Amino acid sequence: MSRAEQYLTRPRLTYRQSVRDGRSLIGYPPVSREASSDNASPIHQPVVDHSLIWRFVGWLGGLASVLDETRSMLLQSDPASLCHRRSGSVDPHKARSPERMSTLETARQLLLVIPEWEDCFGCSFFPRFATRAGFD
Repeated sequence: MSRAEQYLTRPRLTYRQSVRDGRSLIGYPPVSREASSDNASPIHQPVVDHSLIWRFVGWLGGLASVLDETRSMLLQSDPASLCHRRSGSVDPHKARSPERMSTLETARQLLLVIPEWEDCFGCSFFPRFATRAGFD
């Protein structure tokens, strides 16, 4: 989530740059492979692909009904909440179409509202609320 948030908030950060830590790629623990021709076992370390951030941001952006329900619950719990006024603006260079921009803005708004929701209700937003679409 933090990488998705960085991508959405930093103006010129690309998907490929968002899966890097400095100059290094982010990787999973190394996996040793059995070499078929000799006894040596070379090490293979898979890395996080940039498409993971694209898919995750797209998934978050598709949770518009969850965002609406989250805001509704927050406003019922605290009528003075400003959750509905949080700007989800994203750098216009990050989207090639109005639909994608809408998805990115929804994802950013959701990421901005999650901490307030967690503080208000005292539990983690994922998986308790969002994966059940906010309905018990």
